[in-house]
Amino acid sequence: MSKQIRVDFEHFRIFRLSMVMSASPTDEHRPSTGRYLNQSKTQAALDHAQELGASYAEVRLMAITDSSVALRDAKLERAIPGQEVGVTLRVLADGAWGVHSTTDLVSLPSQIESTVRLAKAVAARRSSNDRPVQLAEVPIFEDEIHWKPKKDVRNTDLQTKMDHLKVLHDSAADDDRIISVTCGWSDEHLHTELMTSEGMNRTWSYQRSLINASVTGRDGGEVVSYRTRHGGEGGLEVIESCDLGTLGETARIATLRLLKAERAPSGKLPLIADRDLTGVYIHEALGHPCEADLVAAGDSCLDGKLGHTIGNEIVTVVDDPTIRGGYGAHPIDDEGLDTREKRLIENGVLTEYLNHRESAHHFGITPNAGARAQDGLHHPLVRMSNTLIQGGTHNDIDELMEDIQYGVYACGSRGGQVDTGRGSFQFAAQEAWLIENGELTRPLKDVSVSGLTLQILKDVDGLTRDSRLAAPGFCGKGQTVPVGDGGPIMRISQALVG
Repeated sequence: MSKQIRVDFEHFRIFRLSMVMSASPTDEHRPSTGRYLNQSKTQAALDHAQELGASYAEVRLMAITDSSVALRDAKLERAIPGQEVGVTLRVLADGAWGVHSTTDLVSLPSQIESTVRLAKAVAARRSSNDRPVQLAEVPIFEDEIHWKPKKDVRNTDLQTKMDHLKVLHDSAADDDRIISVTCGWSDEHLHTELMTSEGMNRTWSYQRSLINASVTGRDGGEVVSYRTRHGGEGGLEVIESCDLGTLGETARIATLRLLKAERAPSGKLPLIADRDLTGVYIHEALGHPCEADLVAAGDSCLDGKLGHTIGNEIVTVVDDPTIRGGYGAHPIDDEGLDTREKRLIENGVLTEYLNHRESAHHFGITPNAGARAQDGLHHPLVRMSNTLIQGGTHNDIDELMEDIQYGVYACGSRGGQVDTGRGSFQFAAQEAWLIENGELTRPLKDVSVSGLTLQILKDVDGLTRDSRLAAPGFCGKGQTVPVGDGGPIMRISQALVG
C-alpha cells in the first residue's frame, strides 16, 4: 500500500468483556501477580509450538481500560467506560508467520497446532523471490516496568471530566457567531504482557489522556470550523496542566478569524510552518518513508539512501518514544525491547530507519524498538512514536520572516496524505497568514502545501531554536496508534502552495 493516510479523528475501541477470564489484573482471581496470563500454561504453549517445528513463538496480551466522554453544545452526548483485553499468538515456522488473535485466553493453548500449521502452509506458498522471515537477535529480559501517572486517570469521576469539558466549551462558544462546539475527552490505561520462546517475559503499563474541541462558526453564508487538542502520556495531571479556558478562547478567535480570511495565493512561494505543521510534515513526508518494513517492500523513496545526504545540513530529525508526556510515548515496544531515541536524520544525512526485528534482520542492522500494535488483537508493525525536527539557530518567527517579500505562514493541520514510494505529499493547513515585506498581514484559509519530500528537506533553510512536541495526533497504517510530532517553526525557501 503506497499511500499512508494520517488519521485526524479520535479512534477508540470499546468492548465489553463477557469471556472466561480475569476482569482486571488486580481482581480476586489474581490478587498477587497482577497478571492476566497464566505464566506456566503460557510457557507450556510456547514450548509446544517449538516441539511442533516453530523456530520462534510469542504470546502478547494487551488490556486497555478506557473511557470517552463527549459534549455537544454543552449537552452530554455520551459517556462510555470500557475494557478491552486481547491476546495475539505469533508463530514463526519455516520462515513464515502464523498469527492467531483472540479475546478468549482460555482457548489459546488449543490454537498452537493450527497456528503452526498455518505458518508452514504460508511458507509452502512463498515465492522463490521472497526471503524467508528471520529475526534479529535481541537481549532477553524478565521484568516489569510501570510508568505511573501523578494522578491515575481511572480514579477520575464523570463529573470532573465534564467540568473540564465545560470550561473548554464555554470559552470556545463565547460569541454569537459560534454555532456549535463539540468537546471530547478520552483516557486509557494500557497494560501489556509479553512472553516468548526465547525467554522474554515482560510486563509494562502506562496511561494516556486527551481533551479536544471542534468549533464551528458562521457569518452569513460563510461556515468554517477549527479543531484543537491537548493530551499526552500520563493521567489526569495531563489535562490539569492545560489552561482549558485559553485553549478554547484560542480556538474561538481562530474560528472567527477564518470567517473573514481570504483565499490563499497559489504557486511556488516561501513558506513558514508553525510547529504543528512542521510536525505533521516530518511525520508524514519523512517518518513513513523511514519505516523499514515499507523500505523492504520497495515502497519508500529512501530505499538505498542510508548514509546519504538527503536534506539541508541544518535538519536533524529524531523519533523518540522515551519523551515522557508525548502522546506517542511508551517504555517498551511490542516485541519487548526497551524504547530509545532514533536519530533518523543527522545534519541532513539519513542515518537510521525505524525498524522491528524482522526488518532489522532484512537490512542487517540493529533493532531499535520500532514495533507497535494497535491493541492485543493486532500484530506489531514498524511505527513512529514522538517524531520531531530539532531546533536551529533563529530566535523567533520574526527572524525567519524578515527577508521574505511575499510568502505564507501556515499553521496547524487538517490532515493530508503521502505517497511513500514516490516521495510526494500534500497537506492542508488549519489557517494561515500572508507574509508581505517581512510581516504578517492578512489571514488566509483553504491553504494546501504539496511537494516532494527530498526536495523540501533540501529547501529547509531556517529553524527556530525552540523545538518541542505540538498537538497530539493519530497515525493510520492499517492500524491506528497515538503519536506525537512537532519541532521548531520552520522556513522552506519555496513550496507549492494552493
